[in-house]
Amino acid sequence: MKIISFEGIEGVGKSTQINLLNEFLIDNQFSTEILREPGSTKTGELIREILLNKDNNLADETELLLMFSARSELIKKKIDTLSCDYLLLDRFYDASIAYQGYGRNLSKSFIKNLISFINCPIPNLSILLDISVKEAFSRKIKDKKDRIELSGSDFFNNVRNGYLEIAQDNKERFIIIDASKNIDEIHKDIIKKIDYDYQHGI
Repeated sequence: MKIISFEGIEGVGKSTQINLLNEFLIDNQFSTEILREPGSTKTGELIREILLNKDNNLADETELLLMFSARSELIKKKIDTLSCDYLLLDRFYDASIAYQGYGRNLSKSFIKNLISFINCPIPNLSILLDISVKEAFSRKIKDKKDRIELSGSDFFNNVRNGYLEIAQDNKERFIIIDASKNIDEIHKDIIKKIDYDYQHGI
């Protein structure tokens, strides 16, 4: 099973691109599964409600540990039991390094220990959809904001910069795509990478 994770701040178009890639893979006779973080298990969805509810004033450490609680359930109840050709993840553990490590300024070494502790599988490919925080916010101006989305531009600039640093540190796994391009162009960029990896047995 090949694992492809999609990363990026709010408003970059992850869900759109995941669905387009899913359709492409199914059309090419591959079996797929889409999972989101936090969520995709009964417990994970309950934790998601806590994390995103803007009425909850959570400590940063609580946010981090809840994220990993949901992630642990996802791995044990879903990922470890799958046998599909491609698993498409709407965020994975890199999000905790970006959001809680760079965004909340929590210990990155502790976060990496949690990644090891719950035995996170390493994605075969991670796609970082990147745009400026200003453009990302403009795309969601009419949406109701959840607790994390209300964290402000400074927070999201730190998250974005964190993602870019993570991608640079993991060039063998990450590709960075300009998410300001149109939907079809982004999809074609992703397909080119998938086709190349498939042809070269990656």
